[in-house]
Amino acid sequence: MTTLSEILIPYRPDRNPDTTPVEEVFTNPEAGTNCELLVHAIVSARGFELPQLRSSDIYEDAAYTSIVDDISQAETGDIIGLCPVDKKGFKGIHIGMVWVNGENINVVHNARYEGSVKIQPIGEAMQYTKHAKIAWIKRPVKENPTLLQTEALKQLGFGYLARDL
Repeated sequence: MTTLSEILIPYRPDRNPDTTPVEEVFTNPEAGTNCELLVHAIVSARGFELPQLRSSDIYEDAAYTSIVDDISQAETGDIIGLCPVDKKGFKGIHIGMVWVNGENINVVHNARYEGSVKIQPIGEAMQYTKHAKIAWIKRPVKENPTLLQTEALKQLGFGYLARDL
């Protein structure tokens, strides 16, 4: 089975939901993604609809996501927004996916400072000053079983984020 460390998905700011179809994350992962495109691809492959929303739009969205009040209530597959402590507004929020592994809450994200997709404990991810505060956590809610791509997630090393309907 392929693991995340075997497929390098580099950080590419020009490959976002406005410029790159979500499917390309699975067909050409080596071309890279920004944080938003990676999240859109994972959300879709988990069987949820998420239109081409930027991070600021995800915060405001109520049709495709619902707010999670606290990190202690986060579940695998939730979208997390991270920002600097002094951030005003929601434009330019870094986003990733939550992966709850037992008692450990992790962030799966493609961050500019890391250069490629990483899995990090939430505390470690928040040590970077641009990700030091949780801006919001949103849960995808609009299920669409036709989008489910469990095998594609597994092939990219994201099997721990897959779900069965």
